Amino acid sequence: VTGCQQSVYSVVQQLPIKWSEPPAMEQLSRGRDGQEDGALRIDVAARTAGGVWLAIEADGPGHFRRPDRALTGPTQYRNRALAARCYVVVSVPYFQWDELRGDVQHQQQHLLQLIKQTRWQASTAASTAAAAG
Repeated sequence: VTGCQQSVYSVVQQLPIKWSEPPAMEQLSRGRDGQEDGALRIDVAARTAGGVWLAIEADGPGHFRRPDRALTGPTQYRNRALAARCYVVVSVPYFQWDELRGDVQHQQQHLLQLIKQTRWQASTAASTAAAAG
């Protein structure tokens, strides 16, 4: 567990979100049936009271290409594999998190914004796929 992962986890625990399964670190992924499948390890996993599974990934330098900071192929695969398991994947880039170091209020706001943005993207993709099918 890295310092970034621990920091993100600490802030996730303080978010004003109602959980049916509270945030936990280093969790094994679950399949579409909700049963643990162990295919992937999630930095912070939680389920909201609304039934949404979140996979919050504190993505360090190894998850980004240089110099453009685009996600590496393996990280993109991880995100697609988690999405296929019905997780909403929230990537927290280390360089954004580092800028907020020590400012818990701004860290919370940043995480909430990332969650909202990611949930919107996930629901738009699902709607588009349903319309195409």
